[in-house]
Amino acid sequence: MPSLVAIDIETTGLDPNNDAIIEIGAVRFNGPRIEDEWSTLIHPGRPIPSFISQLTGITNDMVRHAPSIREVIADLAQFVGDAPVLGHNVSFDLAFLNRQNLLRFNQVVDTYELASVLMPNASRYNLGALGQTLGILLPATHRALDDARVTHAVYLRLLDLAHQLPIELIAEFVRQSEPFDWGAAYTFREVLRSLARKPIPARKAQDQGLFLFRPEPPLPPVESVETPIPLDVDEVAALLEYGGPFSRYFSGYEYRQQQVEMLRAVAQALSKGQHLMVEAGTGTGKSFAYLVPAALFALQNNTRVVISTNTINLQDQLIKKDIPDLREALGIDLRAAVLKGRNNYLCPRRLENLRQRGPTSVDEMRVLAKVLTWLQFSDSGDRNEINLNGPIERDVWSRISAEDEGCKAEVCMERTGGACPFYRARQAAQSAHLLVVNHALLLSDVATGSRVLPDYDYLIVDEAHHLEAATTSALSFRVTQADLARLLRELGGTNTGILGRLLLLLNQLLRPSDFAAMQQAFERATDLIFRLEHAYSAFFRAMEEFLAEIREGRPVGAYGQQERILESSRTLPPWTNIEITWDAAHEVTGLLSNLLAELYKTCGELRDTASDEFEDTLESLANVYRRLMEADANLHAFVAQPQQSSIYWAEISPNSNQLSLQIAPLHIGPLMEEYIWHEKTSVILTSATLTTHEGFDYLRSRLAADEAEELQLGSPFDYESAALLYLVNDIPEPGDTNGHQRAIEQALVRLARATGGRMLALFTSYTQLRRTSQNISAPLIESGIIVYEQGEGASPNTLLENFREADKAVLLGTRSFWEGVDIPGEALSVLVIVKLPFDVPSDPIIAARSETFDDPFNEYQLPEAILRFRQGFGRLIRTQSDRGIVAILDRRILTKRYGRAFLESLPPCTRKIGSVNDLPAIAARWLNL
Repeated sequence: MPSLVAIDIETTGLDPNNDAIIEIGAVRFNGPRIEDEWSTLIHPGRPIPSFISQLTGITNDMVRHAPSIREVIADLAQFVGDAPVLGHNVSFDLAFLNRQNLLRFNQVVDTYELASVLMPNASRYNLGALGQTLGILLPATHRALDDARVTHAVYLRLLDLAHQLPIELIAEFVRQSEPFDWGAAYTFREVLRSLARKPIPARKAQDQGLFLFRPEPPLPPVESVETPIPLDVDEVAALLEYGGPFSRYFSGYEYRQQQVEMLRAVAQALSKGQHLMVEAGTGTGKSFAYLVPAALFALQNNTRVVISTNTINLQDQLIKKDIPDLREALGIDLRAAVLKGRNNYLCPRRLENLRQRGPTSVDEMRVLAKVLTWLQFSDSGDRNEINLNGPIERDVWSRISAEDEGCKAEVCMERTGGACPFYRARQAAQSAHLLVVNHALLLSDVATGSRVLPDYDYLIVDEAHHLEAATTSALSFRVTQADLARLLRELGGTNTGILGRLLLLLNQLLRPSDFAAMQQAFERATDLIFRLEHAYSAFFRAMEEFLAEIREGRPVGAYGQQERILESSRTLPPWTNIEITWDAAHEVTGLLSNLLAELYKTCGELRDTASDEFEDTLESLANVYRRLMEADANLHAFVAQPQQSSIYWAEISPNSNQLSLQIAPLHIGPLMEEYIWHEKTSVILTSATLTTHEGFDYLRSRLAADEAEELQLGSPFDYESAALLYLVNDIPEPGDTNGHQRAIEQALVRLARATGGRMLALFTSYTQLRRTSQNISAPLIESGIIVYEQGEGASPNTLLENFREADKAVLLGTRSFWEGVDIPGEALSVLVIVKLPFDVPSDPIIAARSETFDDPFNEYQLPEAILRFRQGFGRLIRTQSDRGIVAILDRRILTKRYGRAFLESLPPCTRKIGSVNDLPAIAARWLNL
């Protein structure tokens, strides 16, 4: 293999047009042998931002006497020569270097592209994470030469992985990628040459097309029961006693009275067909408290219990750990399955179609190669096993997923013999005693008249405080002009998209005279699609003009623009143009839909003589037709036929300036009442936070849970010894914008220094978070404390991993960090709540729902804030041995009448009221620092 040059640069920012290079590092190598290294600092001709210095360690002083980029161009060009250039996300580096007329004609190798394919289930693809995963001892430091060395080492490991793939697969990657300039193509060509010199092993049957997926024998189904056999509650509770199967199975087993109380209540609710709401504090062990009775009840009656969660993490914990442990501990033959939405499963037929047709872009190429590599060691077809990085890859996945609603079980059985991952998941769900789903799927089942899940009478909802938000999300509609344009592009025309493929296939099936008639119909459809795209454009332009009129021509602000569409909105003069442009779009949609339905019917008559590809293309047409009709119906309601039970608004996002039109249900209680409480024999809702200062009343009213019994269980943790709640009494209130912000920044810096970081600060506004991060990063980095900020590109999981691993760190988070963060031990010892977490009153859903209350603040906004506040507080103490401090930097908790409601919602802990200046010393003493 020829020599390559690994290259890395550090810059003042991300924009090659406005930012500059501050360091370059390069390593020339041939296999593991390093031939030479080259590096230099660069004077950027501008100040280096503090966050870049924090990230890289490169300061303005360090580059003060460094050469300019022009002074080093010739040396770097000579060092690289015509060797292929290797980099991680190398297009970023080349965007800067190409501006200096460097490396324009060298072949390019991207370790990001290679890792995406060869490590399809890696959690992260940044250079440091790959280095750790691959066992590379060199650190990725955000210094150019160090990172170039790590890139070289990562490349060698990836090369080893590539050589382990079947030669046929490598050959397919090379063949399929020929039309593209793909950063992995060079390496796969080299690997193919290397493998071609070795003897080729016999190819296994399952390596061929659809046979990658194995059908599984059907299991006996479970049934609904008229008169179930009740559980012996005492007998079930005895399983958790010391000396019982659980204490024998789990080392270090702890008997928890709260867990047994919950188990008894759940067993009774299932046995007697009752509804129940259970709040179980952190550390109760609520998963086993409902899993044990649910499993035994389902087994005893050969029936099904559905368990719904809000997060994938809990879903995975139940199906991969808790239920297998339960099965082993009790020695029972319990069948459990997880069922996800259709989009989560790979469709073998659609994958095979993509392989036959060939990818049309680098993104399709990458996802195809990633999926085919993944299928070498897994046949689950579950997308959660692989890392689909970003919306583009997820969009490609949707085109090979099983989301095609037109695909029926009998068709799937006929085509794949029951090997389709979604079909197998449905079969497993039919025979499962415990079926684990998420809230979105649960509510999709409700919305579609129970067409998603198998029949069930018993339901347990964990993380139930999310049920209203999850239902709202599942039943909401959002569309942009780009979404509609993408839908029409998918439909295509006589030469492109679904219609183009269908016409090509018809040419092979029909006599010339019949084909000519069909071609005319396809040309009419193409013309209507063109007209509809222009009609949509005019409609969205009218909507933009309407929003501009409302903001009186001022530019869209930093927070974007949200406007509820009310009856009064529809009387404003600019609304007339919206109605006119929509009527035109709606009329063209009607003409197009009639023609597409006619084409589908005519083509459907040819099914018996046509190929599988023809059938699949026809079903793709039906799928796009359905989505087009759904968009048309929702937009027609938005403009012309609004319903009182829905909320309508237009929104311009602050970042992309993109206009979206949105619809959400006003209340979900009636839906819950009709399809959940009245339909199901027993429904059990549980969470660590179901109550506010008024007990269960708030959630009971939101979820129409009038008939549910209630049980509130405290935590087994000793909060008085474990948690200090510090209430600052002298900080400016949030209304004093500048004074409050300055005080927050000073408090965080001093507190972090006193405690050595180990701090999570929770914000309610990303704008405030970002401003705080900018102002505290420099002083904290001087003290050796890293600041991690939500929203800087890294996923929440990545931020949490980095925070856990850092010796001294502060993590700043907004909405998603108020719950689900689980960092036991000393890594998280300080929790700061910057502001009480009230929703923004102007948010369209909050505003619309507020209008339905007599006292919206006390009846709606305050209970919602208390639930979130309790979730935030719960991030600190995660185990019996945890110890920490919660600091509330919002003085309103002491000065406002409603503050008492927040405090009374917390478990009894050591409480102290004091000055913001005293906080650092008190925190250090509490933590014994």
